[in-house]
Amino acid sequence: ESPRGSVAAVGRVASGAHVSFEEDDPEGLRRGARRKMTRSFSDPSIHDSPSQASEASRAPTSSLLAEASSPPTPGGSGFIKVCVRVRPFNAQEKARAESPAVDVPTRATVVTTSPASGEKRTFQFDRAYWSVDPKHKHFAGQATLMEELGEELKDAALDGYNSCLFAYGQTGSGKSWSMAGAPDPPELRGITPRMNEALFEKIQVEQVGSKRFLVMCSYFEIYNEIIFDLLNPVADKSKLGGGLQIKEHPVMGIYVKDLTEIVAENAKKLEDLLESGINNRAVSSTMMNSVSSRSHSIFTIKVHQKDDEDPQKSVFAKLNLVDLAGSERQKGTGATGQTLKEGANINKSLSALGNVINALVECANGKKVFIPYRNSKLTRVLQESLGGNSLCTMLATLSPAACNYEETMSTLRYANRAKAIKVSATKNEEASQISRLKTEVEELKKKLASSGSGGVGGAGGLTEAEREAEREKFQKQLKQMEEMMNQNWGEKAKISEENEKKMQRLKEERARAAQVVEEERIRRLRLLQEKNDVELSVRALIDFVLHMPKLDSQPVVLTGELPRQWLKTYRTLRQQMDELKEQRTLMLVFKHAFDEDVKLWGEGAEAEDWGLAATGLNRSSLKLDKLRKAGEKLLQLESQCVATSTELVDAVRASYLELDKFRQNWGDEAEDGESESSKTNALEEANRMMSLVHKQIQEKNDELAQCASVEMGNTCDIVLQFSRNCVEEAQALRALVADPSLAAVPDGMPAKPLRDYTPEDVADTPESTEALLGQLIRWEGLCAKTRKSASELLARPPPKFILDVACAVKAATGFPPEFVGDWPESREDKIARLQGIVDAVSRQLGVAVDFFDPQDVLKGKEVPNTLRLMQLLGVAASRCSPPPESSGAAAAAEPPPPPLPEGLGTAAMRRGRGSLLSATSIRRPPGRLEPP
Repeated sequence: ESPRGSVAAVGRVASGAHVSFEEDDPEGLRRGARRKMTRSFSDPSIHDSPSQASEASRAPTSSLLAEASSPPTPGGSGFIKVCVRVRPFNAQEKARAESPAVDVPTRATVVTTSPASGEKRTFQFDRAYWSVDPKHKHFAGQATLMEELGEELKDAALDGYNSCLFAYGQTGSGKSWSMAGAPDPPELRGITPRMNEALFEKIQVEQVGSKRFLVMCSYFEIYNEIIFDLLNPVADKSKLGGGLQIKEHPVMGIYVKDLTEIVAENAKKLEDLLESGINNRAVSSTMMNSVSSRSHSIFTIKVHQKDDEDPQKSVFAKLNLVDLAGSERQKGTGATGQTLKEGANINKSLSALGNVINALVECANGKKVFIPYRNSKLTRVLQESLGGNSLCTMLATLSPAACNYEETMSTLRYANRAKAIKVSATKNEEASQISRLKTEVEELKKKLASSGSGGVGGAGGLTEAEREAEREKFQKQLKQMEEMMNQNWGEKAKISEENEKKMQRLKEERARAAQVVEEERIRRLRLLQEKNDVELSVRALIDFVLHMPKLDSQPVVLTGELPRQWLKTYRTLRQQMDELKEQRTLMLVFKHAFDEDVKLWGEGAEAEDWGLAATGLNRSSLKLDKLRKAGEKLLQLESQCVATSTELVDAVRASYLELDKFRQNWGDEAEDGESESSKTNALEEANRMMSLVHKQIQEKNDELAQCASVEMGNTCDIVLQFSRNCVEEAQALRALVADPSLAAVPDGMPAKPLRDYTPEDVADTPESTEALLGQLIRWEGLCAKTRKSASELLARPPPKFILDVACAVKAATGFPPEFVGDWPESREDKIARLQGIVDAVSRQLGVAVDFFDPQDVLKGKEVPNTLRLMQLLGVAASRCSPPPESSGAAAAAEPPPPPLPEGLGTAAMRRGRGSLLSATSIRRPPGRLEPP
């Protein structure tokens, strides 16, 4: 045997069973005796065949292996019992078609296969459970674990021996499943609920005559190295000072101070307490496990037996059922933020547990080494279970998938080291405990007397104040000892009843507090709605999400970072809108002055006062230039506001939809419990506040249209009234008033409504494409995300941009009706999506669009053909939208000029063509829908 590296020994030992040892121990910590890995040499069920079993009775026994092979037995020394369980493939592993890297050829053997090299390694343990395939000959379900592990622990506890079972393994390997399982169907229940039921079944049988039993339980977790009571949980685990402390008593041993202990009269109550604690336990969702435990939990059952006829049979025992959090690697779990911190603390405590195991192995090999129990809360509370007065069983859980090979090997090495730990369990007799307590009481009385007289060993050389402090300390310890010694079952039951009443009062107080908080939330939300202040609502949202409980894999909006960005963007938008309003006011001043000068010109012409007419005409020409520049400035500011507003609206809408989806999924997956209930309520409140913010910002976006609106109808009427001799210009202006969309038509293109265009009328330039499609959609909203202008994007349209334009056209007109706006990943689907636009345009216009090839778009070729298709899309869509209430026929009407069409008046600053006004703002005709 080499002290370092791999050790392999294959042979027939006492039972005749084929045993193989293999260890990868770079630290050389396993140098002592090895033990056979089967639980009992006399159990023929562990052998491969009956012949091996019969051979076992005749095989010679090596003294070294015989000593090492003994399992931990009550009343003597032995070794920790180590078992391994391989869970089934989970959904993710099945979806990836993962190959197996673990096998269980016998009920005590585990064989691993490296997916990289194919190297096989063999490990032997007391038991190996294969839970992957129910058809396998060695398949072990939940009932098997209870029969082979739980029954032994239960019998030991009823015989008066402390015992412990702890599950260890990587995250998602099946620890919690093995310990707790699922309540429905019953065959899926884990060891702990089965233990509760089996314990009371045994008590019911044995509780006859003068024999009585008292069962008490407690449940706590170690979360981020802080101990929390799961039967009486704190409201907020993030607050300091909410944890419990570990204490050590010279007689009672290690215990958790102020931990709630409840008397259970039956299995139902024990099961209810267990379920209540599980619901309060910290869990999180990671890439490897959707319900990953983020804490170590310890469910403790204390069994007291009393026999009035034979006091020697009065015994007590403590059974610890430990579900450790899984070891994890950040690259595998994808943990961030609080979940990453939890994982770091989990790995830290498991590393401390590994150090304790290594030290215990050294001690078992005859070395005197310090055992670092105090390096972690976990090792401190497990001190008696690992190296004290207790029987101990370790259940190592494994994933069968090759992708988890490294973690599987780490778990097996961990379990392999634990095999050499020696444990010693003695019977806990009540008479013996009382005797030890009396001895401690006498010692304390002597110390107290000595401290009072200042004698040797007491407080010699101390001041009076120091002696008084010593006396108080000893008196307090003496009182505690006497209380423990004199405490009977009735007092324990009374304390348990008080604890239950206290728990009920706290539950009612929390319910009342939650009701008050809910009422305050409703009042605050109503106030925010009444104020209708976006900035105030966003600030309230930031304050709320920063103080709400942290959720697993929560949306970014709940961190408060996105709302802070919205606040900055909204302030920018508010400044831009103030400038827009000032510019609109300035333009209205110029418009009024222009109207007056045009009237002066017209009145002079009618009175044939040509001097007055010339003055009015000269003034109106100057005012018209200022009005044009003011209109262009107004259009520029409006475009800036629209871009900022669109960016803000899109960001808030995306976050709102993400949060709402997360809320729905959370509601489907949330478990019962006060902690989960508070998180659910907080999430609902955050969703309501997000809905309010979204609504208010959308209203602010709608208000933008009014800020940029300038009614030019009256001005056009005045100009037409006094321009009857300017036939060509007057007809152009009347046509513009009748159909405001003509203001967007550039030079060189037919001056007619878009719906009257034919496929031959369209052009292939970026300017004409921007002008024609601009009658249906707002370019500012589409270009806000890219930070480029429409002309820059149309110079070489990206495929995704063409899809966005089609989405905006459909939102405005409903065409193309069957178009789907999401951008696919595969090239074939992208081509099919673009071809769908082509087919829809061809059907609507009744022409073949054979000049366009979707593959050219993906390659960035034939840009003119792409622009022609986009213009034809606009023409086809315009024919699907309702026609305007007036037509261009009004342009040929005789004076007096026709009245403006009803409904003209929202913001649309466009350049005029051949009119007296080179810039005008008129409302879109009804039916021209704005994109969202």
